Amino acid sequence: MKSITYTSLAAFAVALAAAPAAAQEATPADAASSDMGDAIVVTAQKRAENIQDVPISIAAVSGETMESANILTVMDLGRVATNFQTVRSSNTGSTRIGIRGVGSLANTLIEPSVAVFVDGVYVPRSGSILGAFLDIDGVEVLRGPQGTLFGRNASVGALSIRSALPKDEFSGEVSAEAGSFDRYKLSGHVNIPLGQNVAARVAAMGQWYDGPWKNRYDGKTYGGSDDVAVRGTVKAEFGNLEWIVRGDYTRLDGDGVVNFDFDPASIAPARLAFLQAAFSGGPDINLNDRVMNQSVASGLLDKNWGVSSTASLEIGGGSTLRLVNSYRKWTNDQLDGDIIFLPVPLATRRSLFDSGSWNHELQFISPEREWLGGHFDMVAGVYYFQEKFALGEQLNMDSQFCNVLVPAGPGRAACAAYYASTGGVAATDQDVFQKVRSIAAYAQGNIYIGDALTLTLGGRWTNDRKRGSYSQISSPFTQTIRAPEVLDYPGLSESRFTYRISLNYKPTDDVMLFVNHSTGYKSGGYNSGGGVPALSTFDPQGNLISTRRVFNRETVKNYEFGAKSSWLDRALTANITFFRMDIAGFQDRAFDGVSFVVRNAGNLRQQGMELDLRLAPTNRFALSGSLAYLDSEFTDFANASGLPGIGGTQDLTGKPNSFSPAWSGNVAVDWNGDIGSSGLTWAANANVSFVSDQYVGTVNDANPQSIADGYALLGARLTLKGPDDRWSLAIFGSNLTNTHYRPLAVYQPLGAALGLNNGAFPGSTANRVLANEPRTYGVSATMRF
Repeated sequence: MKSITYTSLAAFAVALAAAPAAAQEATPADAASSDMGDAIVVTAQKRAENIQDVPISIAAVSGETMESANILTVMDLGRVATNFQTVRSSNTGSTRIGIRGVGSLANTLIEPSVAVFVDGVYVPRSGSILGAFLDIDGVEVLRGPQGTLFGRNASVGALSIRSALPKDEFSGEVSAEAGSFDRYKLSGHVNIPLGQNVAARVAAMGQWYDGPWKNRYDGKTYGGSDDVAVRGTVKAEFGNLEWIVRGDYTRLDGDGVVNFDFDPASIAPARLAFLQAAFSGGPDINLNDRVMNQSVASGLLDKNWGVSSTASLEIGGGSTLRLVNSYRKWTNDQLDGDIIFLPVPLATRRSLFDSGSWNHELQFISPEREWLGGHFDMVAGVYYFQEKFALGEQLNMDSQFCNVLVPAGPGRAACAAYYASTGGVAATDQDVFQKVRSIAAYAQGNIYIGDALTLTLGGRWTNDRKRGSYSQISSPFTQTIRAPEVLDYPGLSESRFTYRISLNYKPTDDVMLFVNHSTGYKSGGYNSGGGVPALSTFDPQGNLISTRRVFNRETVKNYEFGAKSSWLDRALTANITFFRMDIAGFQDRAFDGVSFVVRNAGNLRQQGMELDLRLAPTNRFALSGSLAYLDSEFTDFANASGLPGIGGTQDLTGKPNSFSPAWSGNVAVDWNGDIGSSGLTWAANANVSFVSDQYVGTVNDANPQSIADGYALLGARLTLKGPDDRWSLAIFGSNLTNTHYRPLAVYQPLGAALGLNNGAFPGSTANRVLANEPRTYGVSATMRF
């Protein structure tokens, strides 16, 4: 915290002694306004640019578009950003963000494949951004490796979220919503001028939600949460210095429950009858309702806060020095269970996440196309990142654990005695800690060979250091679930150079052709999950003999060619990109029947096409659409996880990666008009998003039971606006056709121990299917001043 204050004050002091106040005003990388008219402005290259001039495949979504399409959280973003997927499991900390079919479930030490940035600050844990979008100006999804300007963990892409900046006027708005399943939301913001060239903006949100899931076991409703979020921003301009200071806080307080129904087609009828007879009628097997039937012990408290400072200093000649400093803290404490998902109290799990991260970045941004007679400009910088990350897991034995999961005899009696004396609390206790330090230096320059031809060269050198520890304690009756193990991870220190080469050609002002070659990587690390047997082997003296806990880095080579074009006096924009990503040392999560182990799986190829279209013949009507084709294939995966019930390994060379649908896309219509001469206006939006069949299992084992059928989701919003847009009333809905789909499939925990795996496919492995979000409606009212 002190370093943020000191470096920011230093920038302020330098500014006062630097160039005169009459110097040209710097344009911040997160600026929302520009002189580009109706063009979509993005900051993918650290400066504000027209999206049509950036040779990167980008899905840019404004705050207005997110509102009209009912995009409430990052979990909804895939409906408007093609080739972008999010999914969460029973634990909110395990949220997966993927681009072009590649991502990582986040409840391990494995680094994300998609780097997330909020106002230019890297957020290392994707599970920490599940709160509702608050006062967002825009979102950019950068497809493909961004390893030069954004860093090592943008190996397949980046997600950049930009909040709204203060305005030099007193204004604001207040909005109230009511929706399905007793969801109520109150939000708003206010702009406050604090003096000449100084303004503040405060935004806040409160949401109360009962949740959609009805539990037949106890008659209660689950999936709800009471959430609160607040952000304060101050923007000041002191001559040649622009200084933006932000602080934000989010709290999610609910049960954290999602509905995993049992797939009756995943086991033989006789085994289903056994399950129903042995476990109080068995789990809910209707995959198309909002009903669950299981013992539940739940609770979620998620806190996320941060402060940041962005100081942009004009240093003469149009160049800008920008200093970004931040600290972010995320804690997540969730009790989820019964983790066996049955209507008998067997076991619960308490998961703990604690991340504290520091970001410090000094950027140099030259004036655009002014150096060397207009033939060169550049962006360069140095970067420092540090995170201290702790994970904890406690498995608790419930009242029927001993009777069901321990064989009859002396062992069950001993288990019952143990439960009576301890209450079964913390029967296993896992504590994991990791400290990461990363430093980098980067530069990217544009060489303007001619008026129409530009060569871009960029490179980034990164050095990562990691160290940590692992401890797993287990009672005598839970060692078949979590084996005891204690290990100090001495750490790694590795350096990597990533680069980008791009050539773009503009035969006209409205057409740009480009080819890109870029690289990215994720550093290696060690497993944070428990293994049975233990992942490490020791001699009688306690010396480490071998370990499967360590995995190596993953590298990406990306090739693209595409076109960005505008037609019909820029009423039509059409952008297309063809890509191929070759991923070596793919960091895969293998399943050993009880727990997950991260390992380097071999090589993966993701290739395809992304097409983005928008037709806006008038300011009253716009039609937009996006289509992506993805061809996913492991080019070398000879040691993949075997199918449950069969075990061993299998060769998945030629098979696709999970969460890699061949087709995905969306279509949206926006239409607005006047209501006579009353000053009233109306606006209507209809949107459809779709994906084709895909594997949705959490394990790459090509199990045909984890193939989910394709689906399409329909949403709409109708808004009535008052004169001068001073007020508005809206009705909206999502998944209006109440489509049933499968976002995620997981294997029944302890399926083998319960006798549910028979080794004959298909129909042999007990599966749990994550229930989709049902049809929802809502109304909202907004006042502006």
